[in-house]
Amino acid sequence: MTPTVTVVGGAGTIGTTAASAIGVDRPDADVRLCDVRREPAAGHATDLRHARCHASHALGPAGPTADVRAVEPGPGAIRGADCVLVTASVRRPSGSTGRGGRDRFWPANRDVADEVAGWLAEADPVPVLAVTNPVDRFLARLHAESGWPRERFVGYSLSETARLADAIARRVDADPADVRCPTLGEHGEHLVPAFSRATVDGEPLDLPAEARADFLDYTRAVPYEVIDRRGPEDSSRWVSGRGAALVVASILDGGTDDPVCLSTPLDGEYGVEGVSLSVPVRLTAEGVGEIVEWELAAEERDGLAAAAEAVREKT
Repeated sequence: MTPTVTVVGGAGTIGTTAASAIGVDRPDADVRLCDVRREPAAGHATDLRHARCHASHALGPAGPTADVRAVEPGPGAIRGADCVLVTASVRRPSGSTGRGGRDRFWPANRDVADEVAGWLAEADPVPVLAVTNPVDRFLARLHAESGWPRERFVGYSLSETARLADAIARRVDADPADVRCPTLGEHGEHLVPAFSRATVDGEPLDLPAEARADFLDYTRAVPYEVIDRRGPEDSSRWVSGRGAALVVASILDGGTDDPVCLSTPLDGEYGVEGVSLSVPVRLTAEGVGEIVEWELAAEERDGLAAAAEAVREKT
């Protein structure tokens, strides 16, 4: 049976980038682009479908090639999907191009969450990956308003992990693929790198306090440096689009054995309830199969508690 992914916000920067990456990772999956901007969505769907048709010549990949099409916004866009990727957002508001800028998208994106949650409520539950900022609040709102089980909801936050791996790799002269330093907490200023679990090529990495502070500051600041260089109409599309596609592909493939840090609604895990934060989860084809409670350093536990309070106060 052909797996199906619906991208809500499929005409936007992150939506189209993620859809393109999904097309490469999973050419056997049908991709449906859903956006209130119907004509751009249809144009992107045609272009992405043609990109898949490179399978027709000697340089193209072998294997089956599924469909890409635009669909009407509403519950019908959700029905029949195996995974829903939500990237829909209002246009970038004033004051959102500097540190803490994700907060400026609220409460406007709360209305987006409510509309999409209404569609979800009229369909059978499937895994939902939210990328829309501020992702922790957006995800919690989707969960609350849809009535779906919390296990169906994950929020994208892997860009911090990728950025931190790049910074550490450059500092210690390692391949980023050999670096492991997961990030928990808020997708924003209250992110919590788990330096106590950092490794390079499987060996523990002992970082001095000054280096940790530098890495944290870099990871918080660099997405806004990217916006400053590209212009306010763009974003960190490549790291976010690629990361979101990897999460979708994992869900379609049945999930993960090893935990990965993503936002999910919490109900007592890590002493937190009533908000969504990034914590280690094992994915399944249904969404979140398990929230894994790691042993964390005291300052990391404190940072996670502070992140929960900050998200709660801003909701």
